[in-house]
Amino acid sequence: MNKSLRATYRLQFHKYYTLYDAVQLVPYLENLGISHIYASPLLAAVPGSMHGYDTISWDYIDPEKGGEAGLQVLVDALRAHNMGLILDIVPNHMSTHYLNVWWQDVLKYGSSSKYADFFDIDWDASQADEAHHIILPFLEKPLSDIIKEKKIRLSYMDEERSFVFVYEDRIFPVALESMKWVEGFAEYKNEESLTSVSRKHLIDFFSSETSEGRQNLSMLLQKQHYRLVWWRNAGDLVNWRRFFDVTSLIALRMEQSYVFTYTHAYLFDLYQRGLVDGFRIDHIDGLLQPEEYCRNLRKKLEQLKQKRPEPLRNDPIIFVEKILADKESLPKKWQVSGTTGYDFLEQISLLLHSPKGEKKLDFVWEQCRSFPYNKVQDLARNEKLNSSFYKMFHDLILSFVKFFPLEQNITTHSIETVLRTILLSFPIYRIYFSGNTISKQSLPYLRKACNEARKELPSYHLPLLNKIEQILSQTIYQTLNRKAPENLFVNLTAPLAAKAGEDTAFYRYARLLSRNEVGADPAHFSKNIEAFHHANMSRFTSYPEALLCTATHDHKRGEDGRARLMVLSEPEVKWPETVMRWFEENPYISKADQLFIYQTLIAAWPLNNEDFSNFSQRLQSYLTKALREAGLCTSWDNPDLVYEKTCQNFMVQLLYTSFVKDLATFINNISPAAAINSLTQVILRYTVPGVPDLYQGREEWDFSLVDPDNRRSVNYLKLQKSLGKEENLSALAISWRDGRIKQEIIRKLLILRKKYPQLFINGLYKEVLVEGDLSDHVVVFQRVTKDIKIIVITSRFNFSLKINESLQSCHEGWKNTKIFLYDDWKSAEWKSILWNKSCKNKDFDNLGYFYGALPFDVLIAHHVT
Repeated sequence: MNKSLRATYRLQFHKYYTLYDAVQLVPYLENLGISHIYASPLLAAVPGSMHGYDTISWDYIDPEKGGEAGLQVLVDALRAHNMGLILDIVPNHMSTHYLNVWWQDVLKYGSSSKYADFFDIDWDASQADEAHHIILPFLEKPLSDIIKEKKIRLSYMDEERSFVFVYEDRIFPVALESMKWVEGFAEYKNEESLTSVSRKHLIDFFSSETSEGRQNLSMLLQKQHYRLVWWRNAGDLVNWRRFFDVTSLIALRMEQSYVFTYTHAYLFDLYQRGLVDGFRIDHIDGLLQPEEYCRNLRKKLEQLKQKRPEPLRNDPIIFVEKILADKESLPKKWQVSGTTGYDFLEQISLLLHSPKGEKKLDFVWEQCRSFPYNKVQDLARNEKLNSSFYKMFHDLILSFVKFFPLEQNITTHSIETVLRTILLSFPIYRIYFSGNTISKQSLPYLRKACNEARKELPSYHLPLLNKIEQILSQTIYQTLNRKAPENLFVNLTAPLAAKAGEDTAFYRYARLLSRNEVGADPAHFSKNIEAFHHANMSRFTSYPEALLCTATHDHKRGEDGRARLMVLSEPEVKWPETVMRWFEENPYISKADQLFIYQTLIAAWPLNNEDFSNFSQRLQSYLTKALREAGLCTSWDNPDLVYEKTCQNFMVQLLYTSFVKDLATFINNISPAAAINSLTQVILRYTVPGVPDLYQGREEWDFSLVDPDNRRSVNYLKLQKSLGKEENLSALAISWRDGRIKQEIIRKLLILRKKYPQLFINGLYKEVLVEGDLSDHVVVFQRVTKDIKIIVITSRFNFSLKINESLQSCHEGWKNTKIFLYDDWKSAEWKSILWNKSCKNKDFDNLGYFYGALPFDVLIAHHVT
């Protein structure tokens, strides 16, 4: 366990916010109580990249972000403030940009390239292509049209001393041997031996300006190790694994030991020199063998630990980005610190949604003539299998065909039918293997999917289903054989779940958008307090260092926007009645689209007038993305601009007609309760087992929308000025709309974590019994060591607690609600961390002191013998 790890602060680096810029932020982060900056990817990426996940080289820090010199300056500042740095890395894919020299080498030399096996390319010959061509679906039209329209040309790059094809902003290398057929060229051994006159002659020979030149150009293109094709055919033809369905990102074969060693050499050097303290692994399920990768990474970092500078020999930190389904847990054999926290985001979301509102919200959604979430997801998965992942699905089918060559009753179509049915109901991102069989942890999920398939399939398909289930339960080939059925299966299920779920169904299913978040399952609406306690105790015993997040660079909507939407789950708000009335008043677009737009407005509505300056533009950009991601009436592939404009106009007119007063009144009515939801999220994130992660700028209110909106620049000067300016929470509660109360609570709790690290590293987690009128509203637990104890009291379903404009709860039920402390700390004196007041055990006999006050507290006591 890394005892220096207390709290992380995620920073998005790019050319407009560099490592040098972050140096100025270090004193502020230390004062806030942060222990580690958690940096977005810093390795060289595509020029201009705003996220860094499109790596072009593993050998150096991106110059646009400040280079290694900038990293050294930032780390020096961090060390001076006793802080560290965790680096986000992307081992599952790289960019197909021409500046990726490994990829360019593969395109130039094909399967003979020394990097050919670095990338997950299917080099096996197919019936249609015996030359092992790499399919490159980057053209806006078929190649013949591109050549005819003179949009591709042969050029010579002096710096690289090589011929290339240039198409728009893309560059493709030319294999030297592909030009040998040109008269007079065979005598040259390489491009460097060509004279400038010879180079000009060749360029003229392949000029797109003449009919003969275009014919020659077409012939030259056919002689390359790749085939340029129309982008619309990507899902049908691409013979290399992409990141999800993103053709600009190609998967790496990190399961090959030499690829792991080669790619991580520079990272290990940074770790050994003390420039990083650990890593966050992007999309761990994109790796063929996540367990082996994590264990190899842990082993190497442990070996290097003793070579690090003397004060920096803490245990290495390894976080993995992993979506965990309901009741799914992170395998202990991976030997990592934990996940990046999506599972916590889901646990707290389920806690704060009122089950009493579910049926009424279902009724509203039914009025939109829409399906339950599971059906929406099934339809989206079916679409993706027929489009983005058709080739991957087809390869999976063919891998099973090989097992039944002599069985006439088993056809390709029957295999497709069975596999499709399994994939539609597959409950997790992917399964894992241990030795020659499926892991014990994964087996129940495979069985669940197959059992669901049994309910859907006709009886004559069941024998085939049983055989396929058996095959998927064991590794048939060598584990590194990319064509093995189980490998093709795991490579498909994760991107299918992500693209059909969070990137499609989440934009179609609008029952309550606060449940549509990365890591969440919208099919589930809420869970009780006991389930939340159980999740925390499980994390304490398994991954006590796991990150806890409620906002990320990938979230669909900001943590405080979701907290506001959570209030709609409370029947007392009368949201169903309100939205049904709005349907009648605004019958211009479909009810489903209206419902999505109304919730978007509610979630994104600013609290301060100055934040309305670009509100309309932000909303319009978001709505375009949301409608196209949903892919129902418009899409990225086939945009319907008329439909999009109709929806845009509808949303904008809501902001400039009398309706806006009704909308603003409704939002204002629920905002105090939403603010308490937000602060409850904060308090729980900083006190339950785990390590709190704070996404940049979210120490103030966060009503952002999906990227790029959630990656906008942060006003750090404002945050620095407000930190510690007013420590009295009661005063800050009166002006809560400025967000300072959120920042101050974070600061107070981080000071507590810094002062009593053992309480949060080793302190036991114990749920506390609550009885009385508000027992279902109050979440209470203890963190306990031998000498110190804290009690955390928070609330949920806050609209029902009658929260006023000063965030005070005016519910009489507090006086009839009590908590039970069963222990020997009878004479302990409790001091409130938040409110600077004291109380005794007997004071918990009723929680009446919350009447007319903010409904949460964190209290600490020292053991009195």
